[in-house]
Amino acid sequence: MTFPPFPARAALLLASLLAGPIRVWSADAVTQLPMSAKQISRAGIVTAPAVAAPAGAATPVGNAVVLTGTVVAPADALVLAVAAAGGVVQQVHSVSLQRVQRGAALVTLFSPAWMETQREYVQLSTQSRLAADKQQRDESLFAEGVIARARVEESRAAAQLARLAADQRAQMLRAGGLGAAAIAALSAGAQPSPLLTVRAQSAGTLIELPVTVGQQLDAGMAVAKISRDGPLWVELQASAQQMSMLAVGDLLEVAQCGQLRVIALSPQVNSANQTAQVRARQLEPTPCLKINAFVEARLVAPPARGGSLLVPAAALVRRGAANYVFMRNANGFQAVPVVPGAAAGDQLWVRGAIAPGAQLAVRGLVALKGAWTGLGEPAAAQEKP
Repeated sequence: MTFPPFPARAALLLASLLAGPIRVWSADAVTQLPMSAKQISRAGIVTAPAVAAPAGAATPVGNAVVLTGTVVAPADALVLAVAAAGGVVQQVHSVSLQRVQRGAALVTLFSPAWMETQREYVQLSTQSRLAADKQQRDESLFAEGVIARARVEESRAAAQLARLAADQRAQMLRAGGLGAAAIAALSAGAQPSPLLTVRAQSAGTLIELPVTVGQQLDAGMAVAKISRDGPLWVELQASAQQMSMLAVGDLLEVAQCGQLRVIALSPQVNSANQTAQVRARQLEPTPCLKINAFVEARLVAPPARGGSLLVPAAALVRRGAANYVFMRNANGFQAVPVVPGAAAGDQLWVRGAIAPGAQLAVRGLVALKGAWTGLGEPAAAQEKP
């Protein structure tokens, strides 16, 4: 005796389980699938409710997508503090991960080069002042016709060069942290100091301070790295399954620390653990998130639009260009057309002729699809002995 192949036998078994006459299907139409309670149980059909959320509410979607990661400083918020001149670290005023204000002292260097820069400024400033005085005298003599034009033009050029040289040294002093009052005091006769204090250029958190007392630093060497105040980033790890549920713009909830918005999804995975990086940014700066802290974030469902319900993604069935759900009623199930919206983890916002609390099929959909296409005989006929 010859038996048909297994797929064919499965189709025959499905036809024997499900009853229903051949129906004419049309898009956007509600189709009744008559099934008895015995048939539903035999086919292993399981349902789950459609739920509503308050209008405008954004809520976590349970344990559907839970990501873990580390708080980091945004790349565009990092500021370097550098040594304007070489020297030896004499004192360290701050420590890493400490909050600092703009202008706060970070490190003090003993720098003969810094003292030499101040001495050069005093010398060039004096020369500039003398050149300006000479130019003024020559301008007066030229106006009286005592000297030639060439001589006064020579005085103008010399005064300009002397002023540029003094301004250049003054700019170096400002870069090293000297204010206008301190620079003016040097011109007035104050003594140059070999102590160079490196200060914070912006308020924020001191991320790195890799220097120690007695260390030799060169001019232009980075002394500290500061993260400016503002929203922080969280770099999270997501599995391949979780990545399929995420998109740029999604909201994540950190327990008692506000919300994050996804700003980037990595196109590649880590070969060691097969996870991909997800970058999210705080919506509002809050002190509860600290740099280098380990956090857990959950995907947040977007606000429901009018008439939208949250249903399990497994309940959605596609036929042609339309989407349907199978809704339980007294006579079996109805194939109800719906319009899907935003995804929320393993759930989905939909709009259609379904009410909150309606029971939707989430398992045993193969049996329902078979009944939908008209396999088997009428349910009433199957119930007869």
